Amino acid sequence: MIQGRRVQLRAIEKEDLGFMHRIQNDEEVMSWARFRPDHMVSLEALEKEYDSELKGENTLRRTFVVVDRKSGKAVGWCSLRWWRPFATTADFGIALDRGFRGRGLGTEVLELLTRLAFEQYNMHKVELFTRSDNKAMIRAAEKNAFKVEGRARESLYFDGEYTDGLALGVLRREFERLKGGAIKVRGGEKV
Repeated sequence: MIQGRRVQLRAIEKEDLGFMHRIQNDEEVMSWARFRPDHMVSLEALEKEYDSELKGENTLRRTFVVVDRKSGKAVGWCSLRWWRPFATTADFGIALDRGFRGRGLGTEVLELLTRLAFEQYNMHKVELFTRSDNKAMIRAAEKNAFKVEGRARESLYFDGEYTDGLALGVLRREFERLKGGAIKVRGGEKV
């Protein structure tokens, strides 16, 4: 388990798929995460998508359930992805249930995932892509040293409207500078 101040990230279990299914079929939540009108997914499709990860066989993605430490409740999920083995760049996605947004939990999840990418997977860069009007994600990213790297004009379509997409990224040295020193790991302990 990855411990934060207010959240913890734990590996997904088969029992979490029902929770993830509910959120992935929530149009308002997915409008920020999926950028497309066909956001809905069946439970069977979700089980198939996460099957290799539940078995520990997925080498290109790690998905975590976000747990609110105060209540012990699952409040969302997040994933760290890299597109090919031995990649030096990762990206991720975050989805939080409606009642748990606006509390800074996303900022902490972003920090924990970024640390994980740099400390455990030795990534050089971490990226994310979001709607240009997703102020909460942009703010959370900027608090973690991410910088806007590009704008894809009217490239996202949802609910009958086109919006711009923003690519944001952070280099390891930028994150280290913000967080106060080099990230090194020896035997699972930060030094």
